[in-house]
Amino acid sequence: MLSTAMLYFRETAKAGSLRRAAEQLGVAPSAISRQIAKLEGELQTALLDRRVNRTTLTPAGELVLAHADQVLQNSEALRGALQELTGQPAGTVRIGSIEGMVGHFLANNLARFQKRHSQVKVQASVVGSRAVLEALQEGRIDIALAFNLPERHAFREHARLEQPLCAIVAPTHALARRRSVSFRELEGHRVALPDRSFQIRHLVDRIASKTQVSLDLAIETSTLDMAKGVVRNSDLITFLPRYAALHEVSNGDLCAVPLQERDFAATATSLLTLPGQRQSPAARALLEMLATSMGRYGGNGTPRSDS
Repeated sequence: MLSTAMLYFRETAKAGSLRRAAEQLGVAPSAISRQIAKLEGELQTALLDRRVNRTTLTPAGELVLAHADQVLQNSEALRGALQELTGQPAGTVRIGSIEGMVGHFLANNLARFQKRHSQVKVQASVVGSRAVLEALQEGRIDIALAFNLPERHAFREHARLEQPLCAIVAPTHALARRRSVSFRELEGHRVALPDRSFQIRHLVDRIASKTQVSLDLAIETSTLDMAKGVVRNSDLITFLPRYAALHEVSNGDLCAVPLQERDFAATATSLLTLPGQRQSPAARALLEMLATSMGRYGGNGTPRSDS
């Protein structure tokens, strides 16, 4: 367990300033300053380089921060071991997910999980597929939802959701009533696409290259919500697996038209952990729920039962 002084130091190091740390902790900046000064006195070294706009770590501060992080990780491991004795999930589970799995799939499942396991705290972060794999590899998260894994990877895959890429359009669009569409038919169409931090953008670019189709990029965005919102209110097209727009499709706000180029347009989202990583009862319970829920989705992106 960390002392108050160490906790205050760690929060300040993460926040980058005493003021932000004080806001997050709900204490006065002067109280944090006193505790850090006390810690520096005990260790007989400066831990922070205090400047007007930013507080940075000294070399000694970097070492102490790494120690604090390790102590917290060991504390979580201890809680997990104690949970093994009681059989009651508790503690914290950290999950990282691509944006496409958040709006319907992950949000609904986390709500269900919290009802069943109210003693468990879940920390959910939404990042790109590459970033989520890096976070899992580095031990910063316990569970990952990642898009289109390479054939060779170093992760344990617990479940996979496979669906074709779809053209996502407004209900008033000329393509909305189509059962499927060839990518070649989209030559010259105006599109709204996620930027190249998304693996899905690279997939769209590869399909365009292989089919020799030129799309008219009207809007490039860093969020899928923005792409869907623009498409919902215009004649633009974006591209997503159906599950990534399931809420909007179910409500009739958007239509998902599968691409006919199945060999090019296959997508898969994987539920992952690190091999050999000891999972707490809480993490195992969440893994089981997510894996079961992923198995309920059909190839058209619709849950076959309550998920």
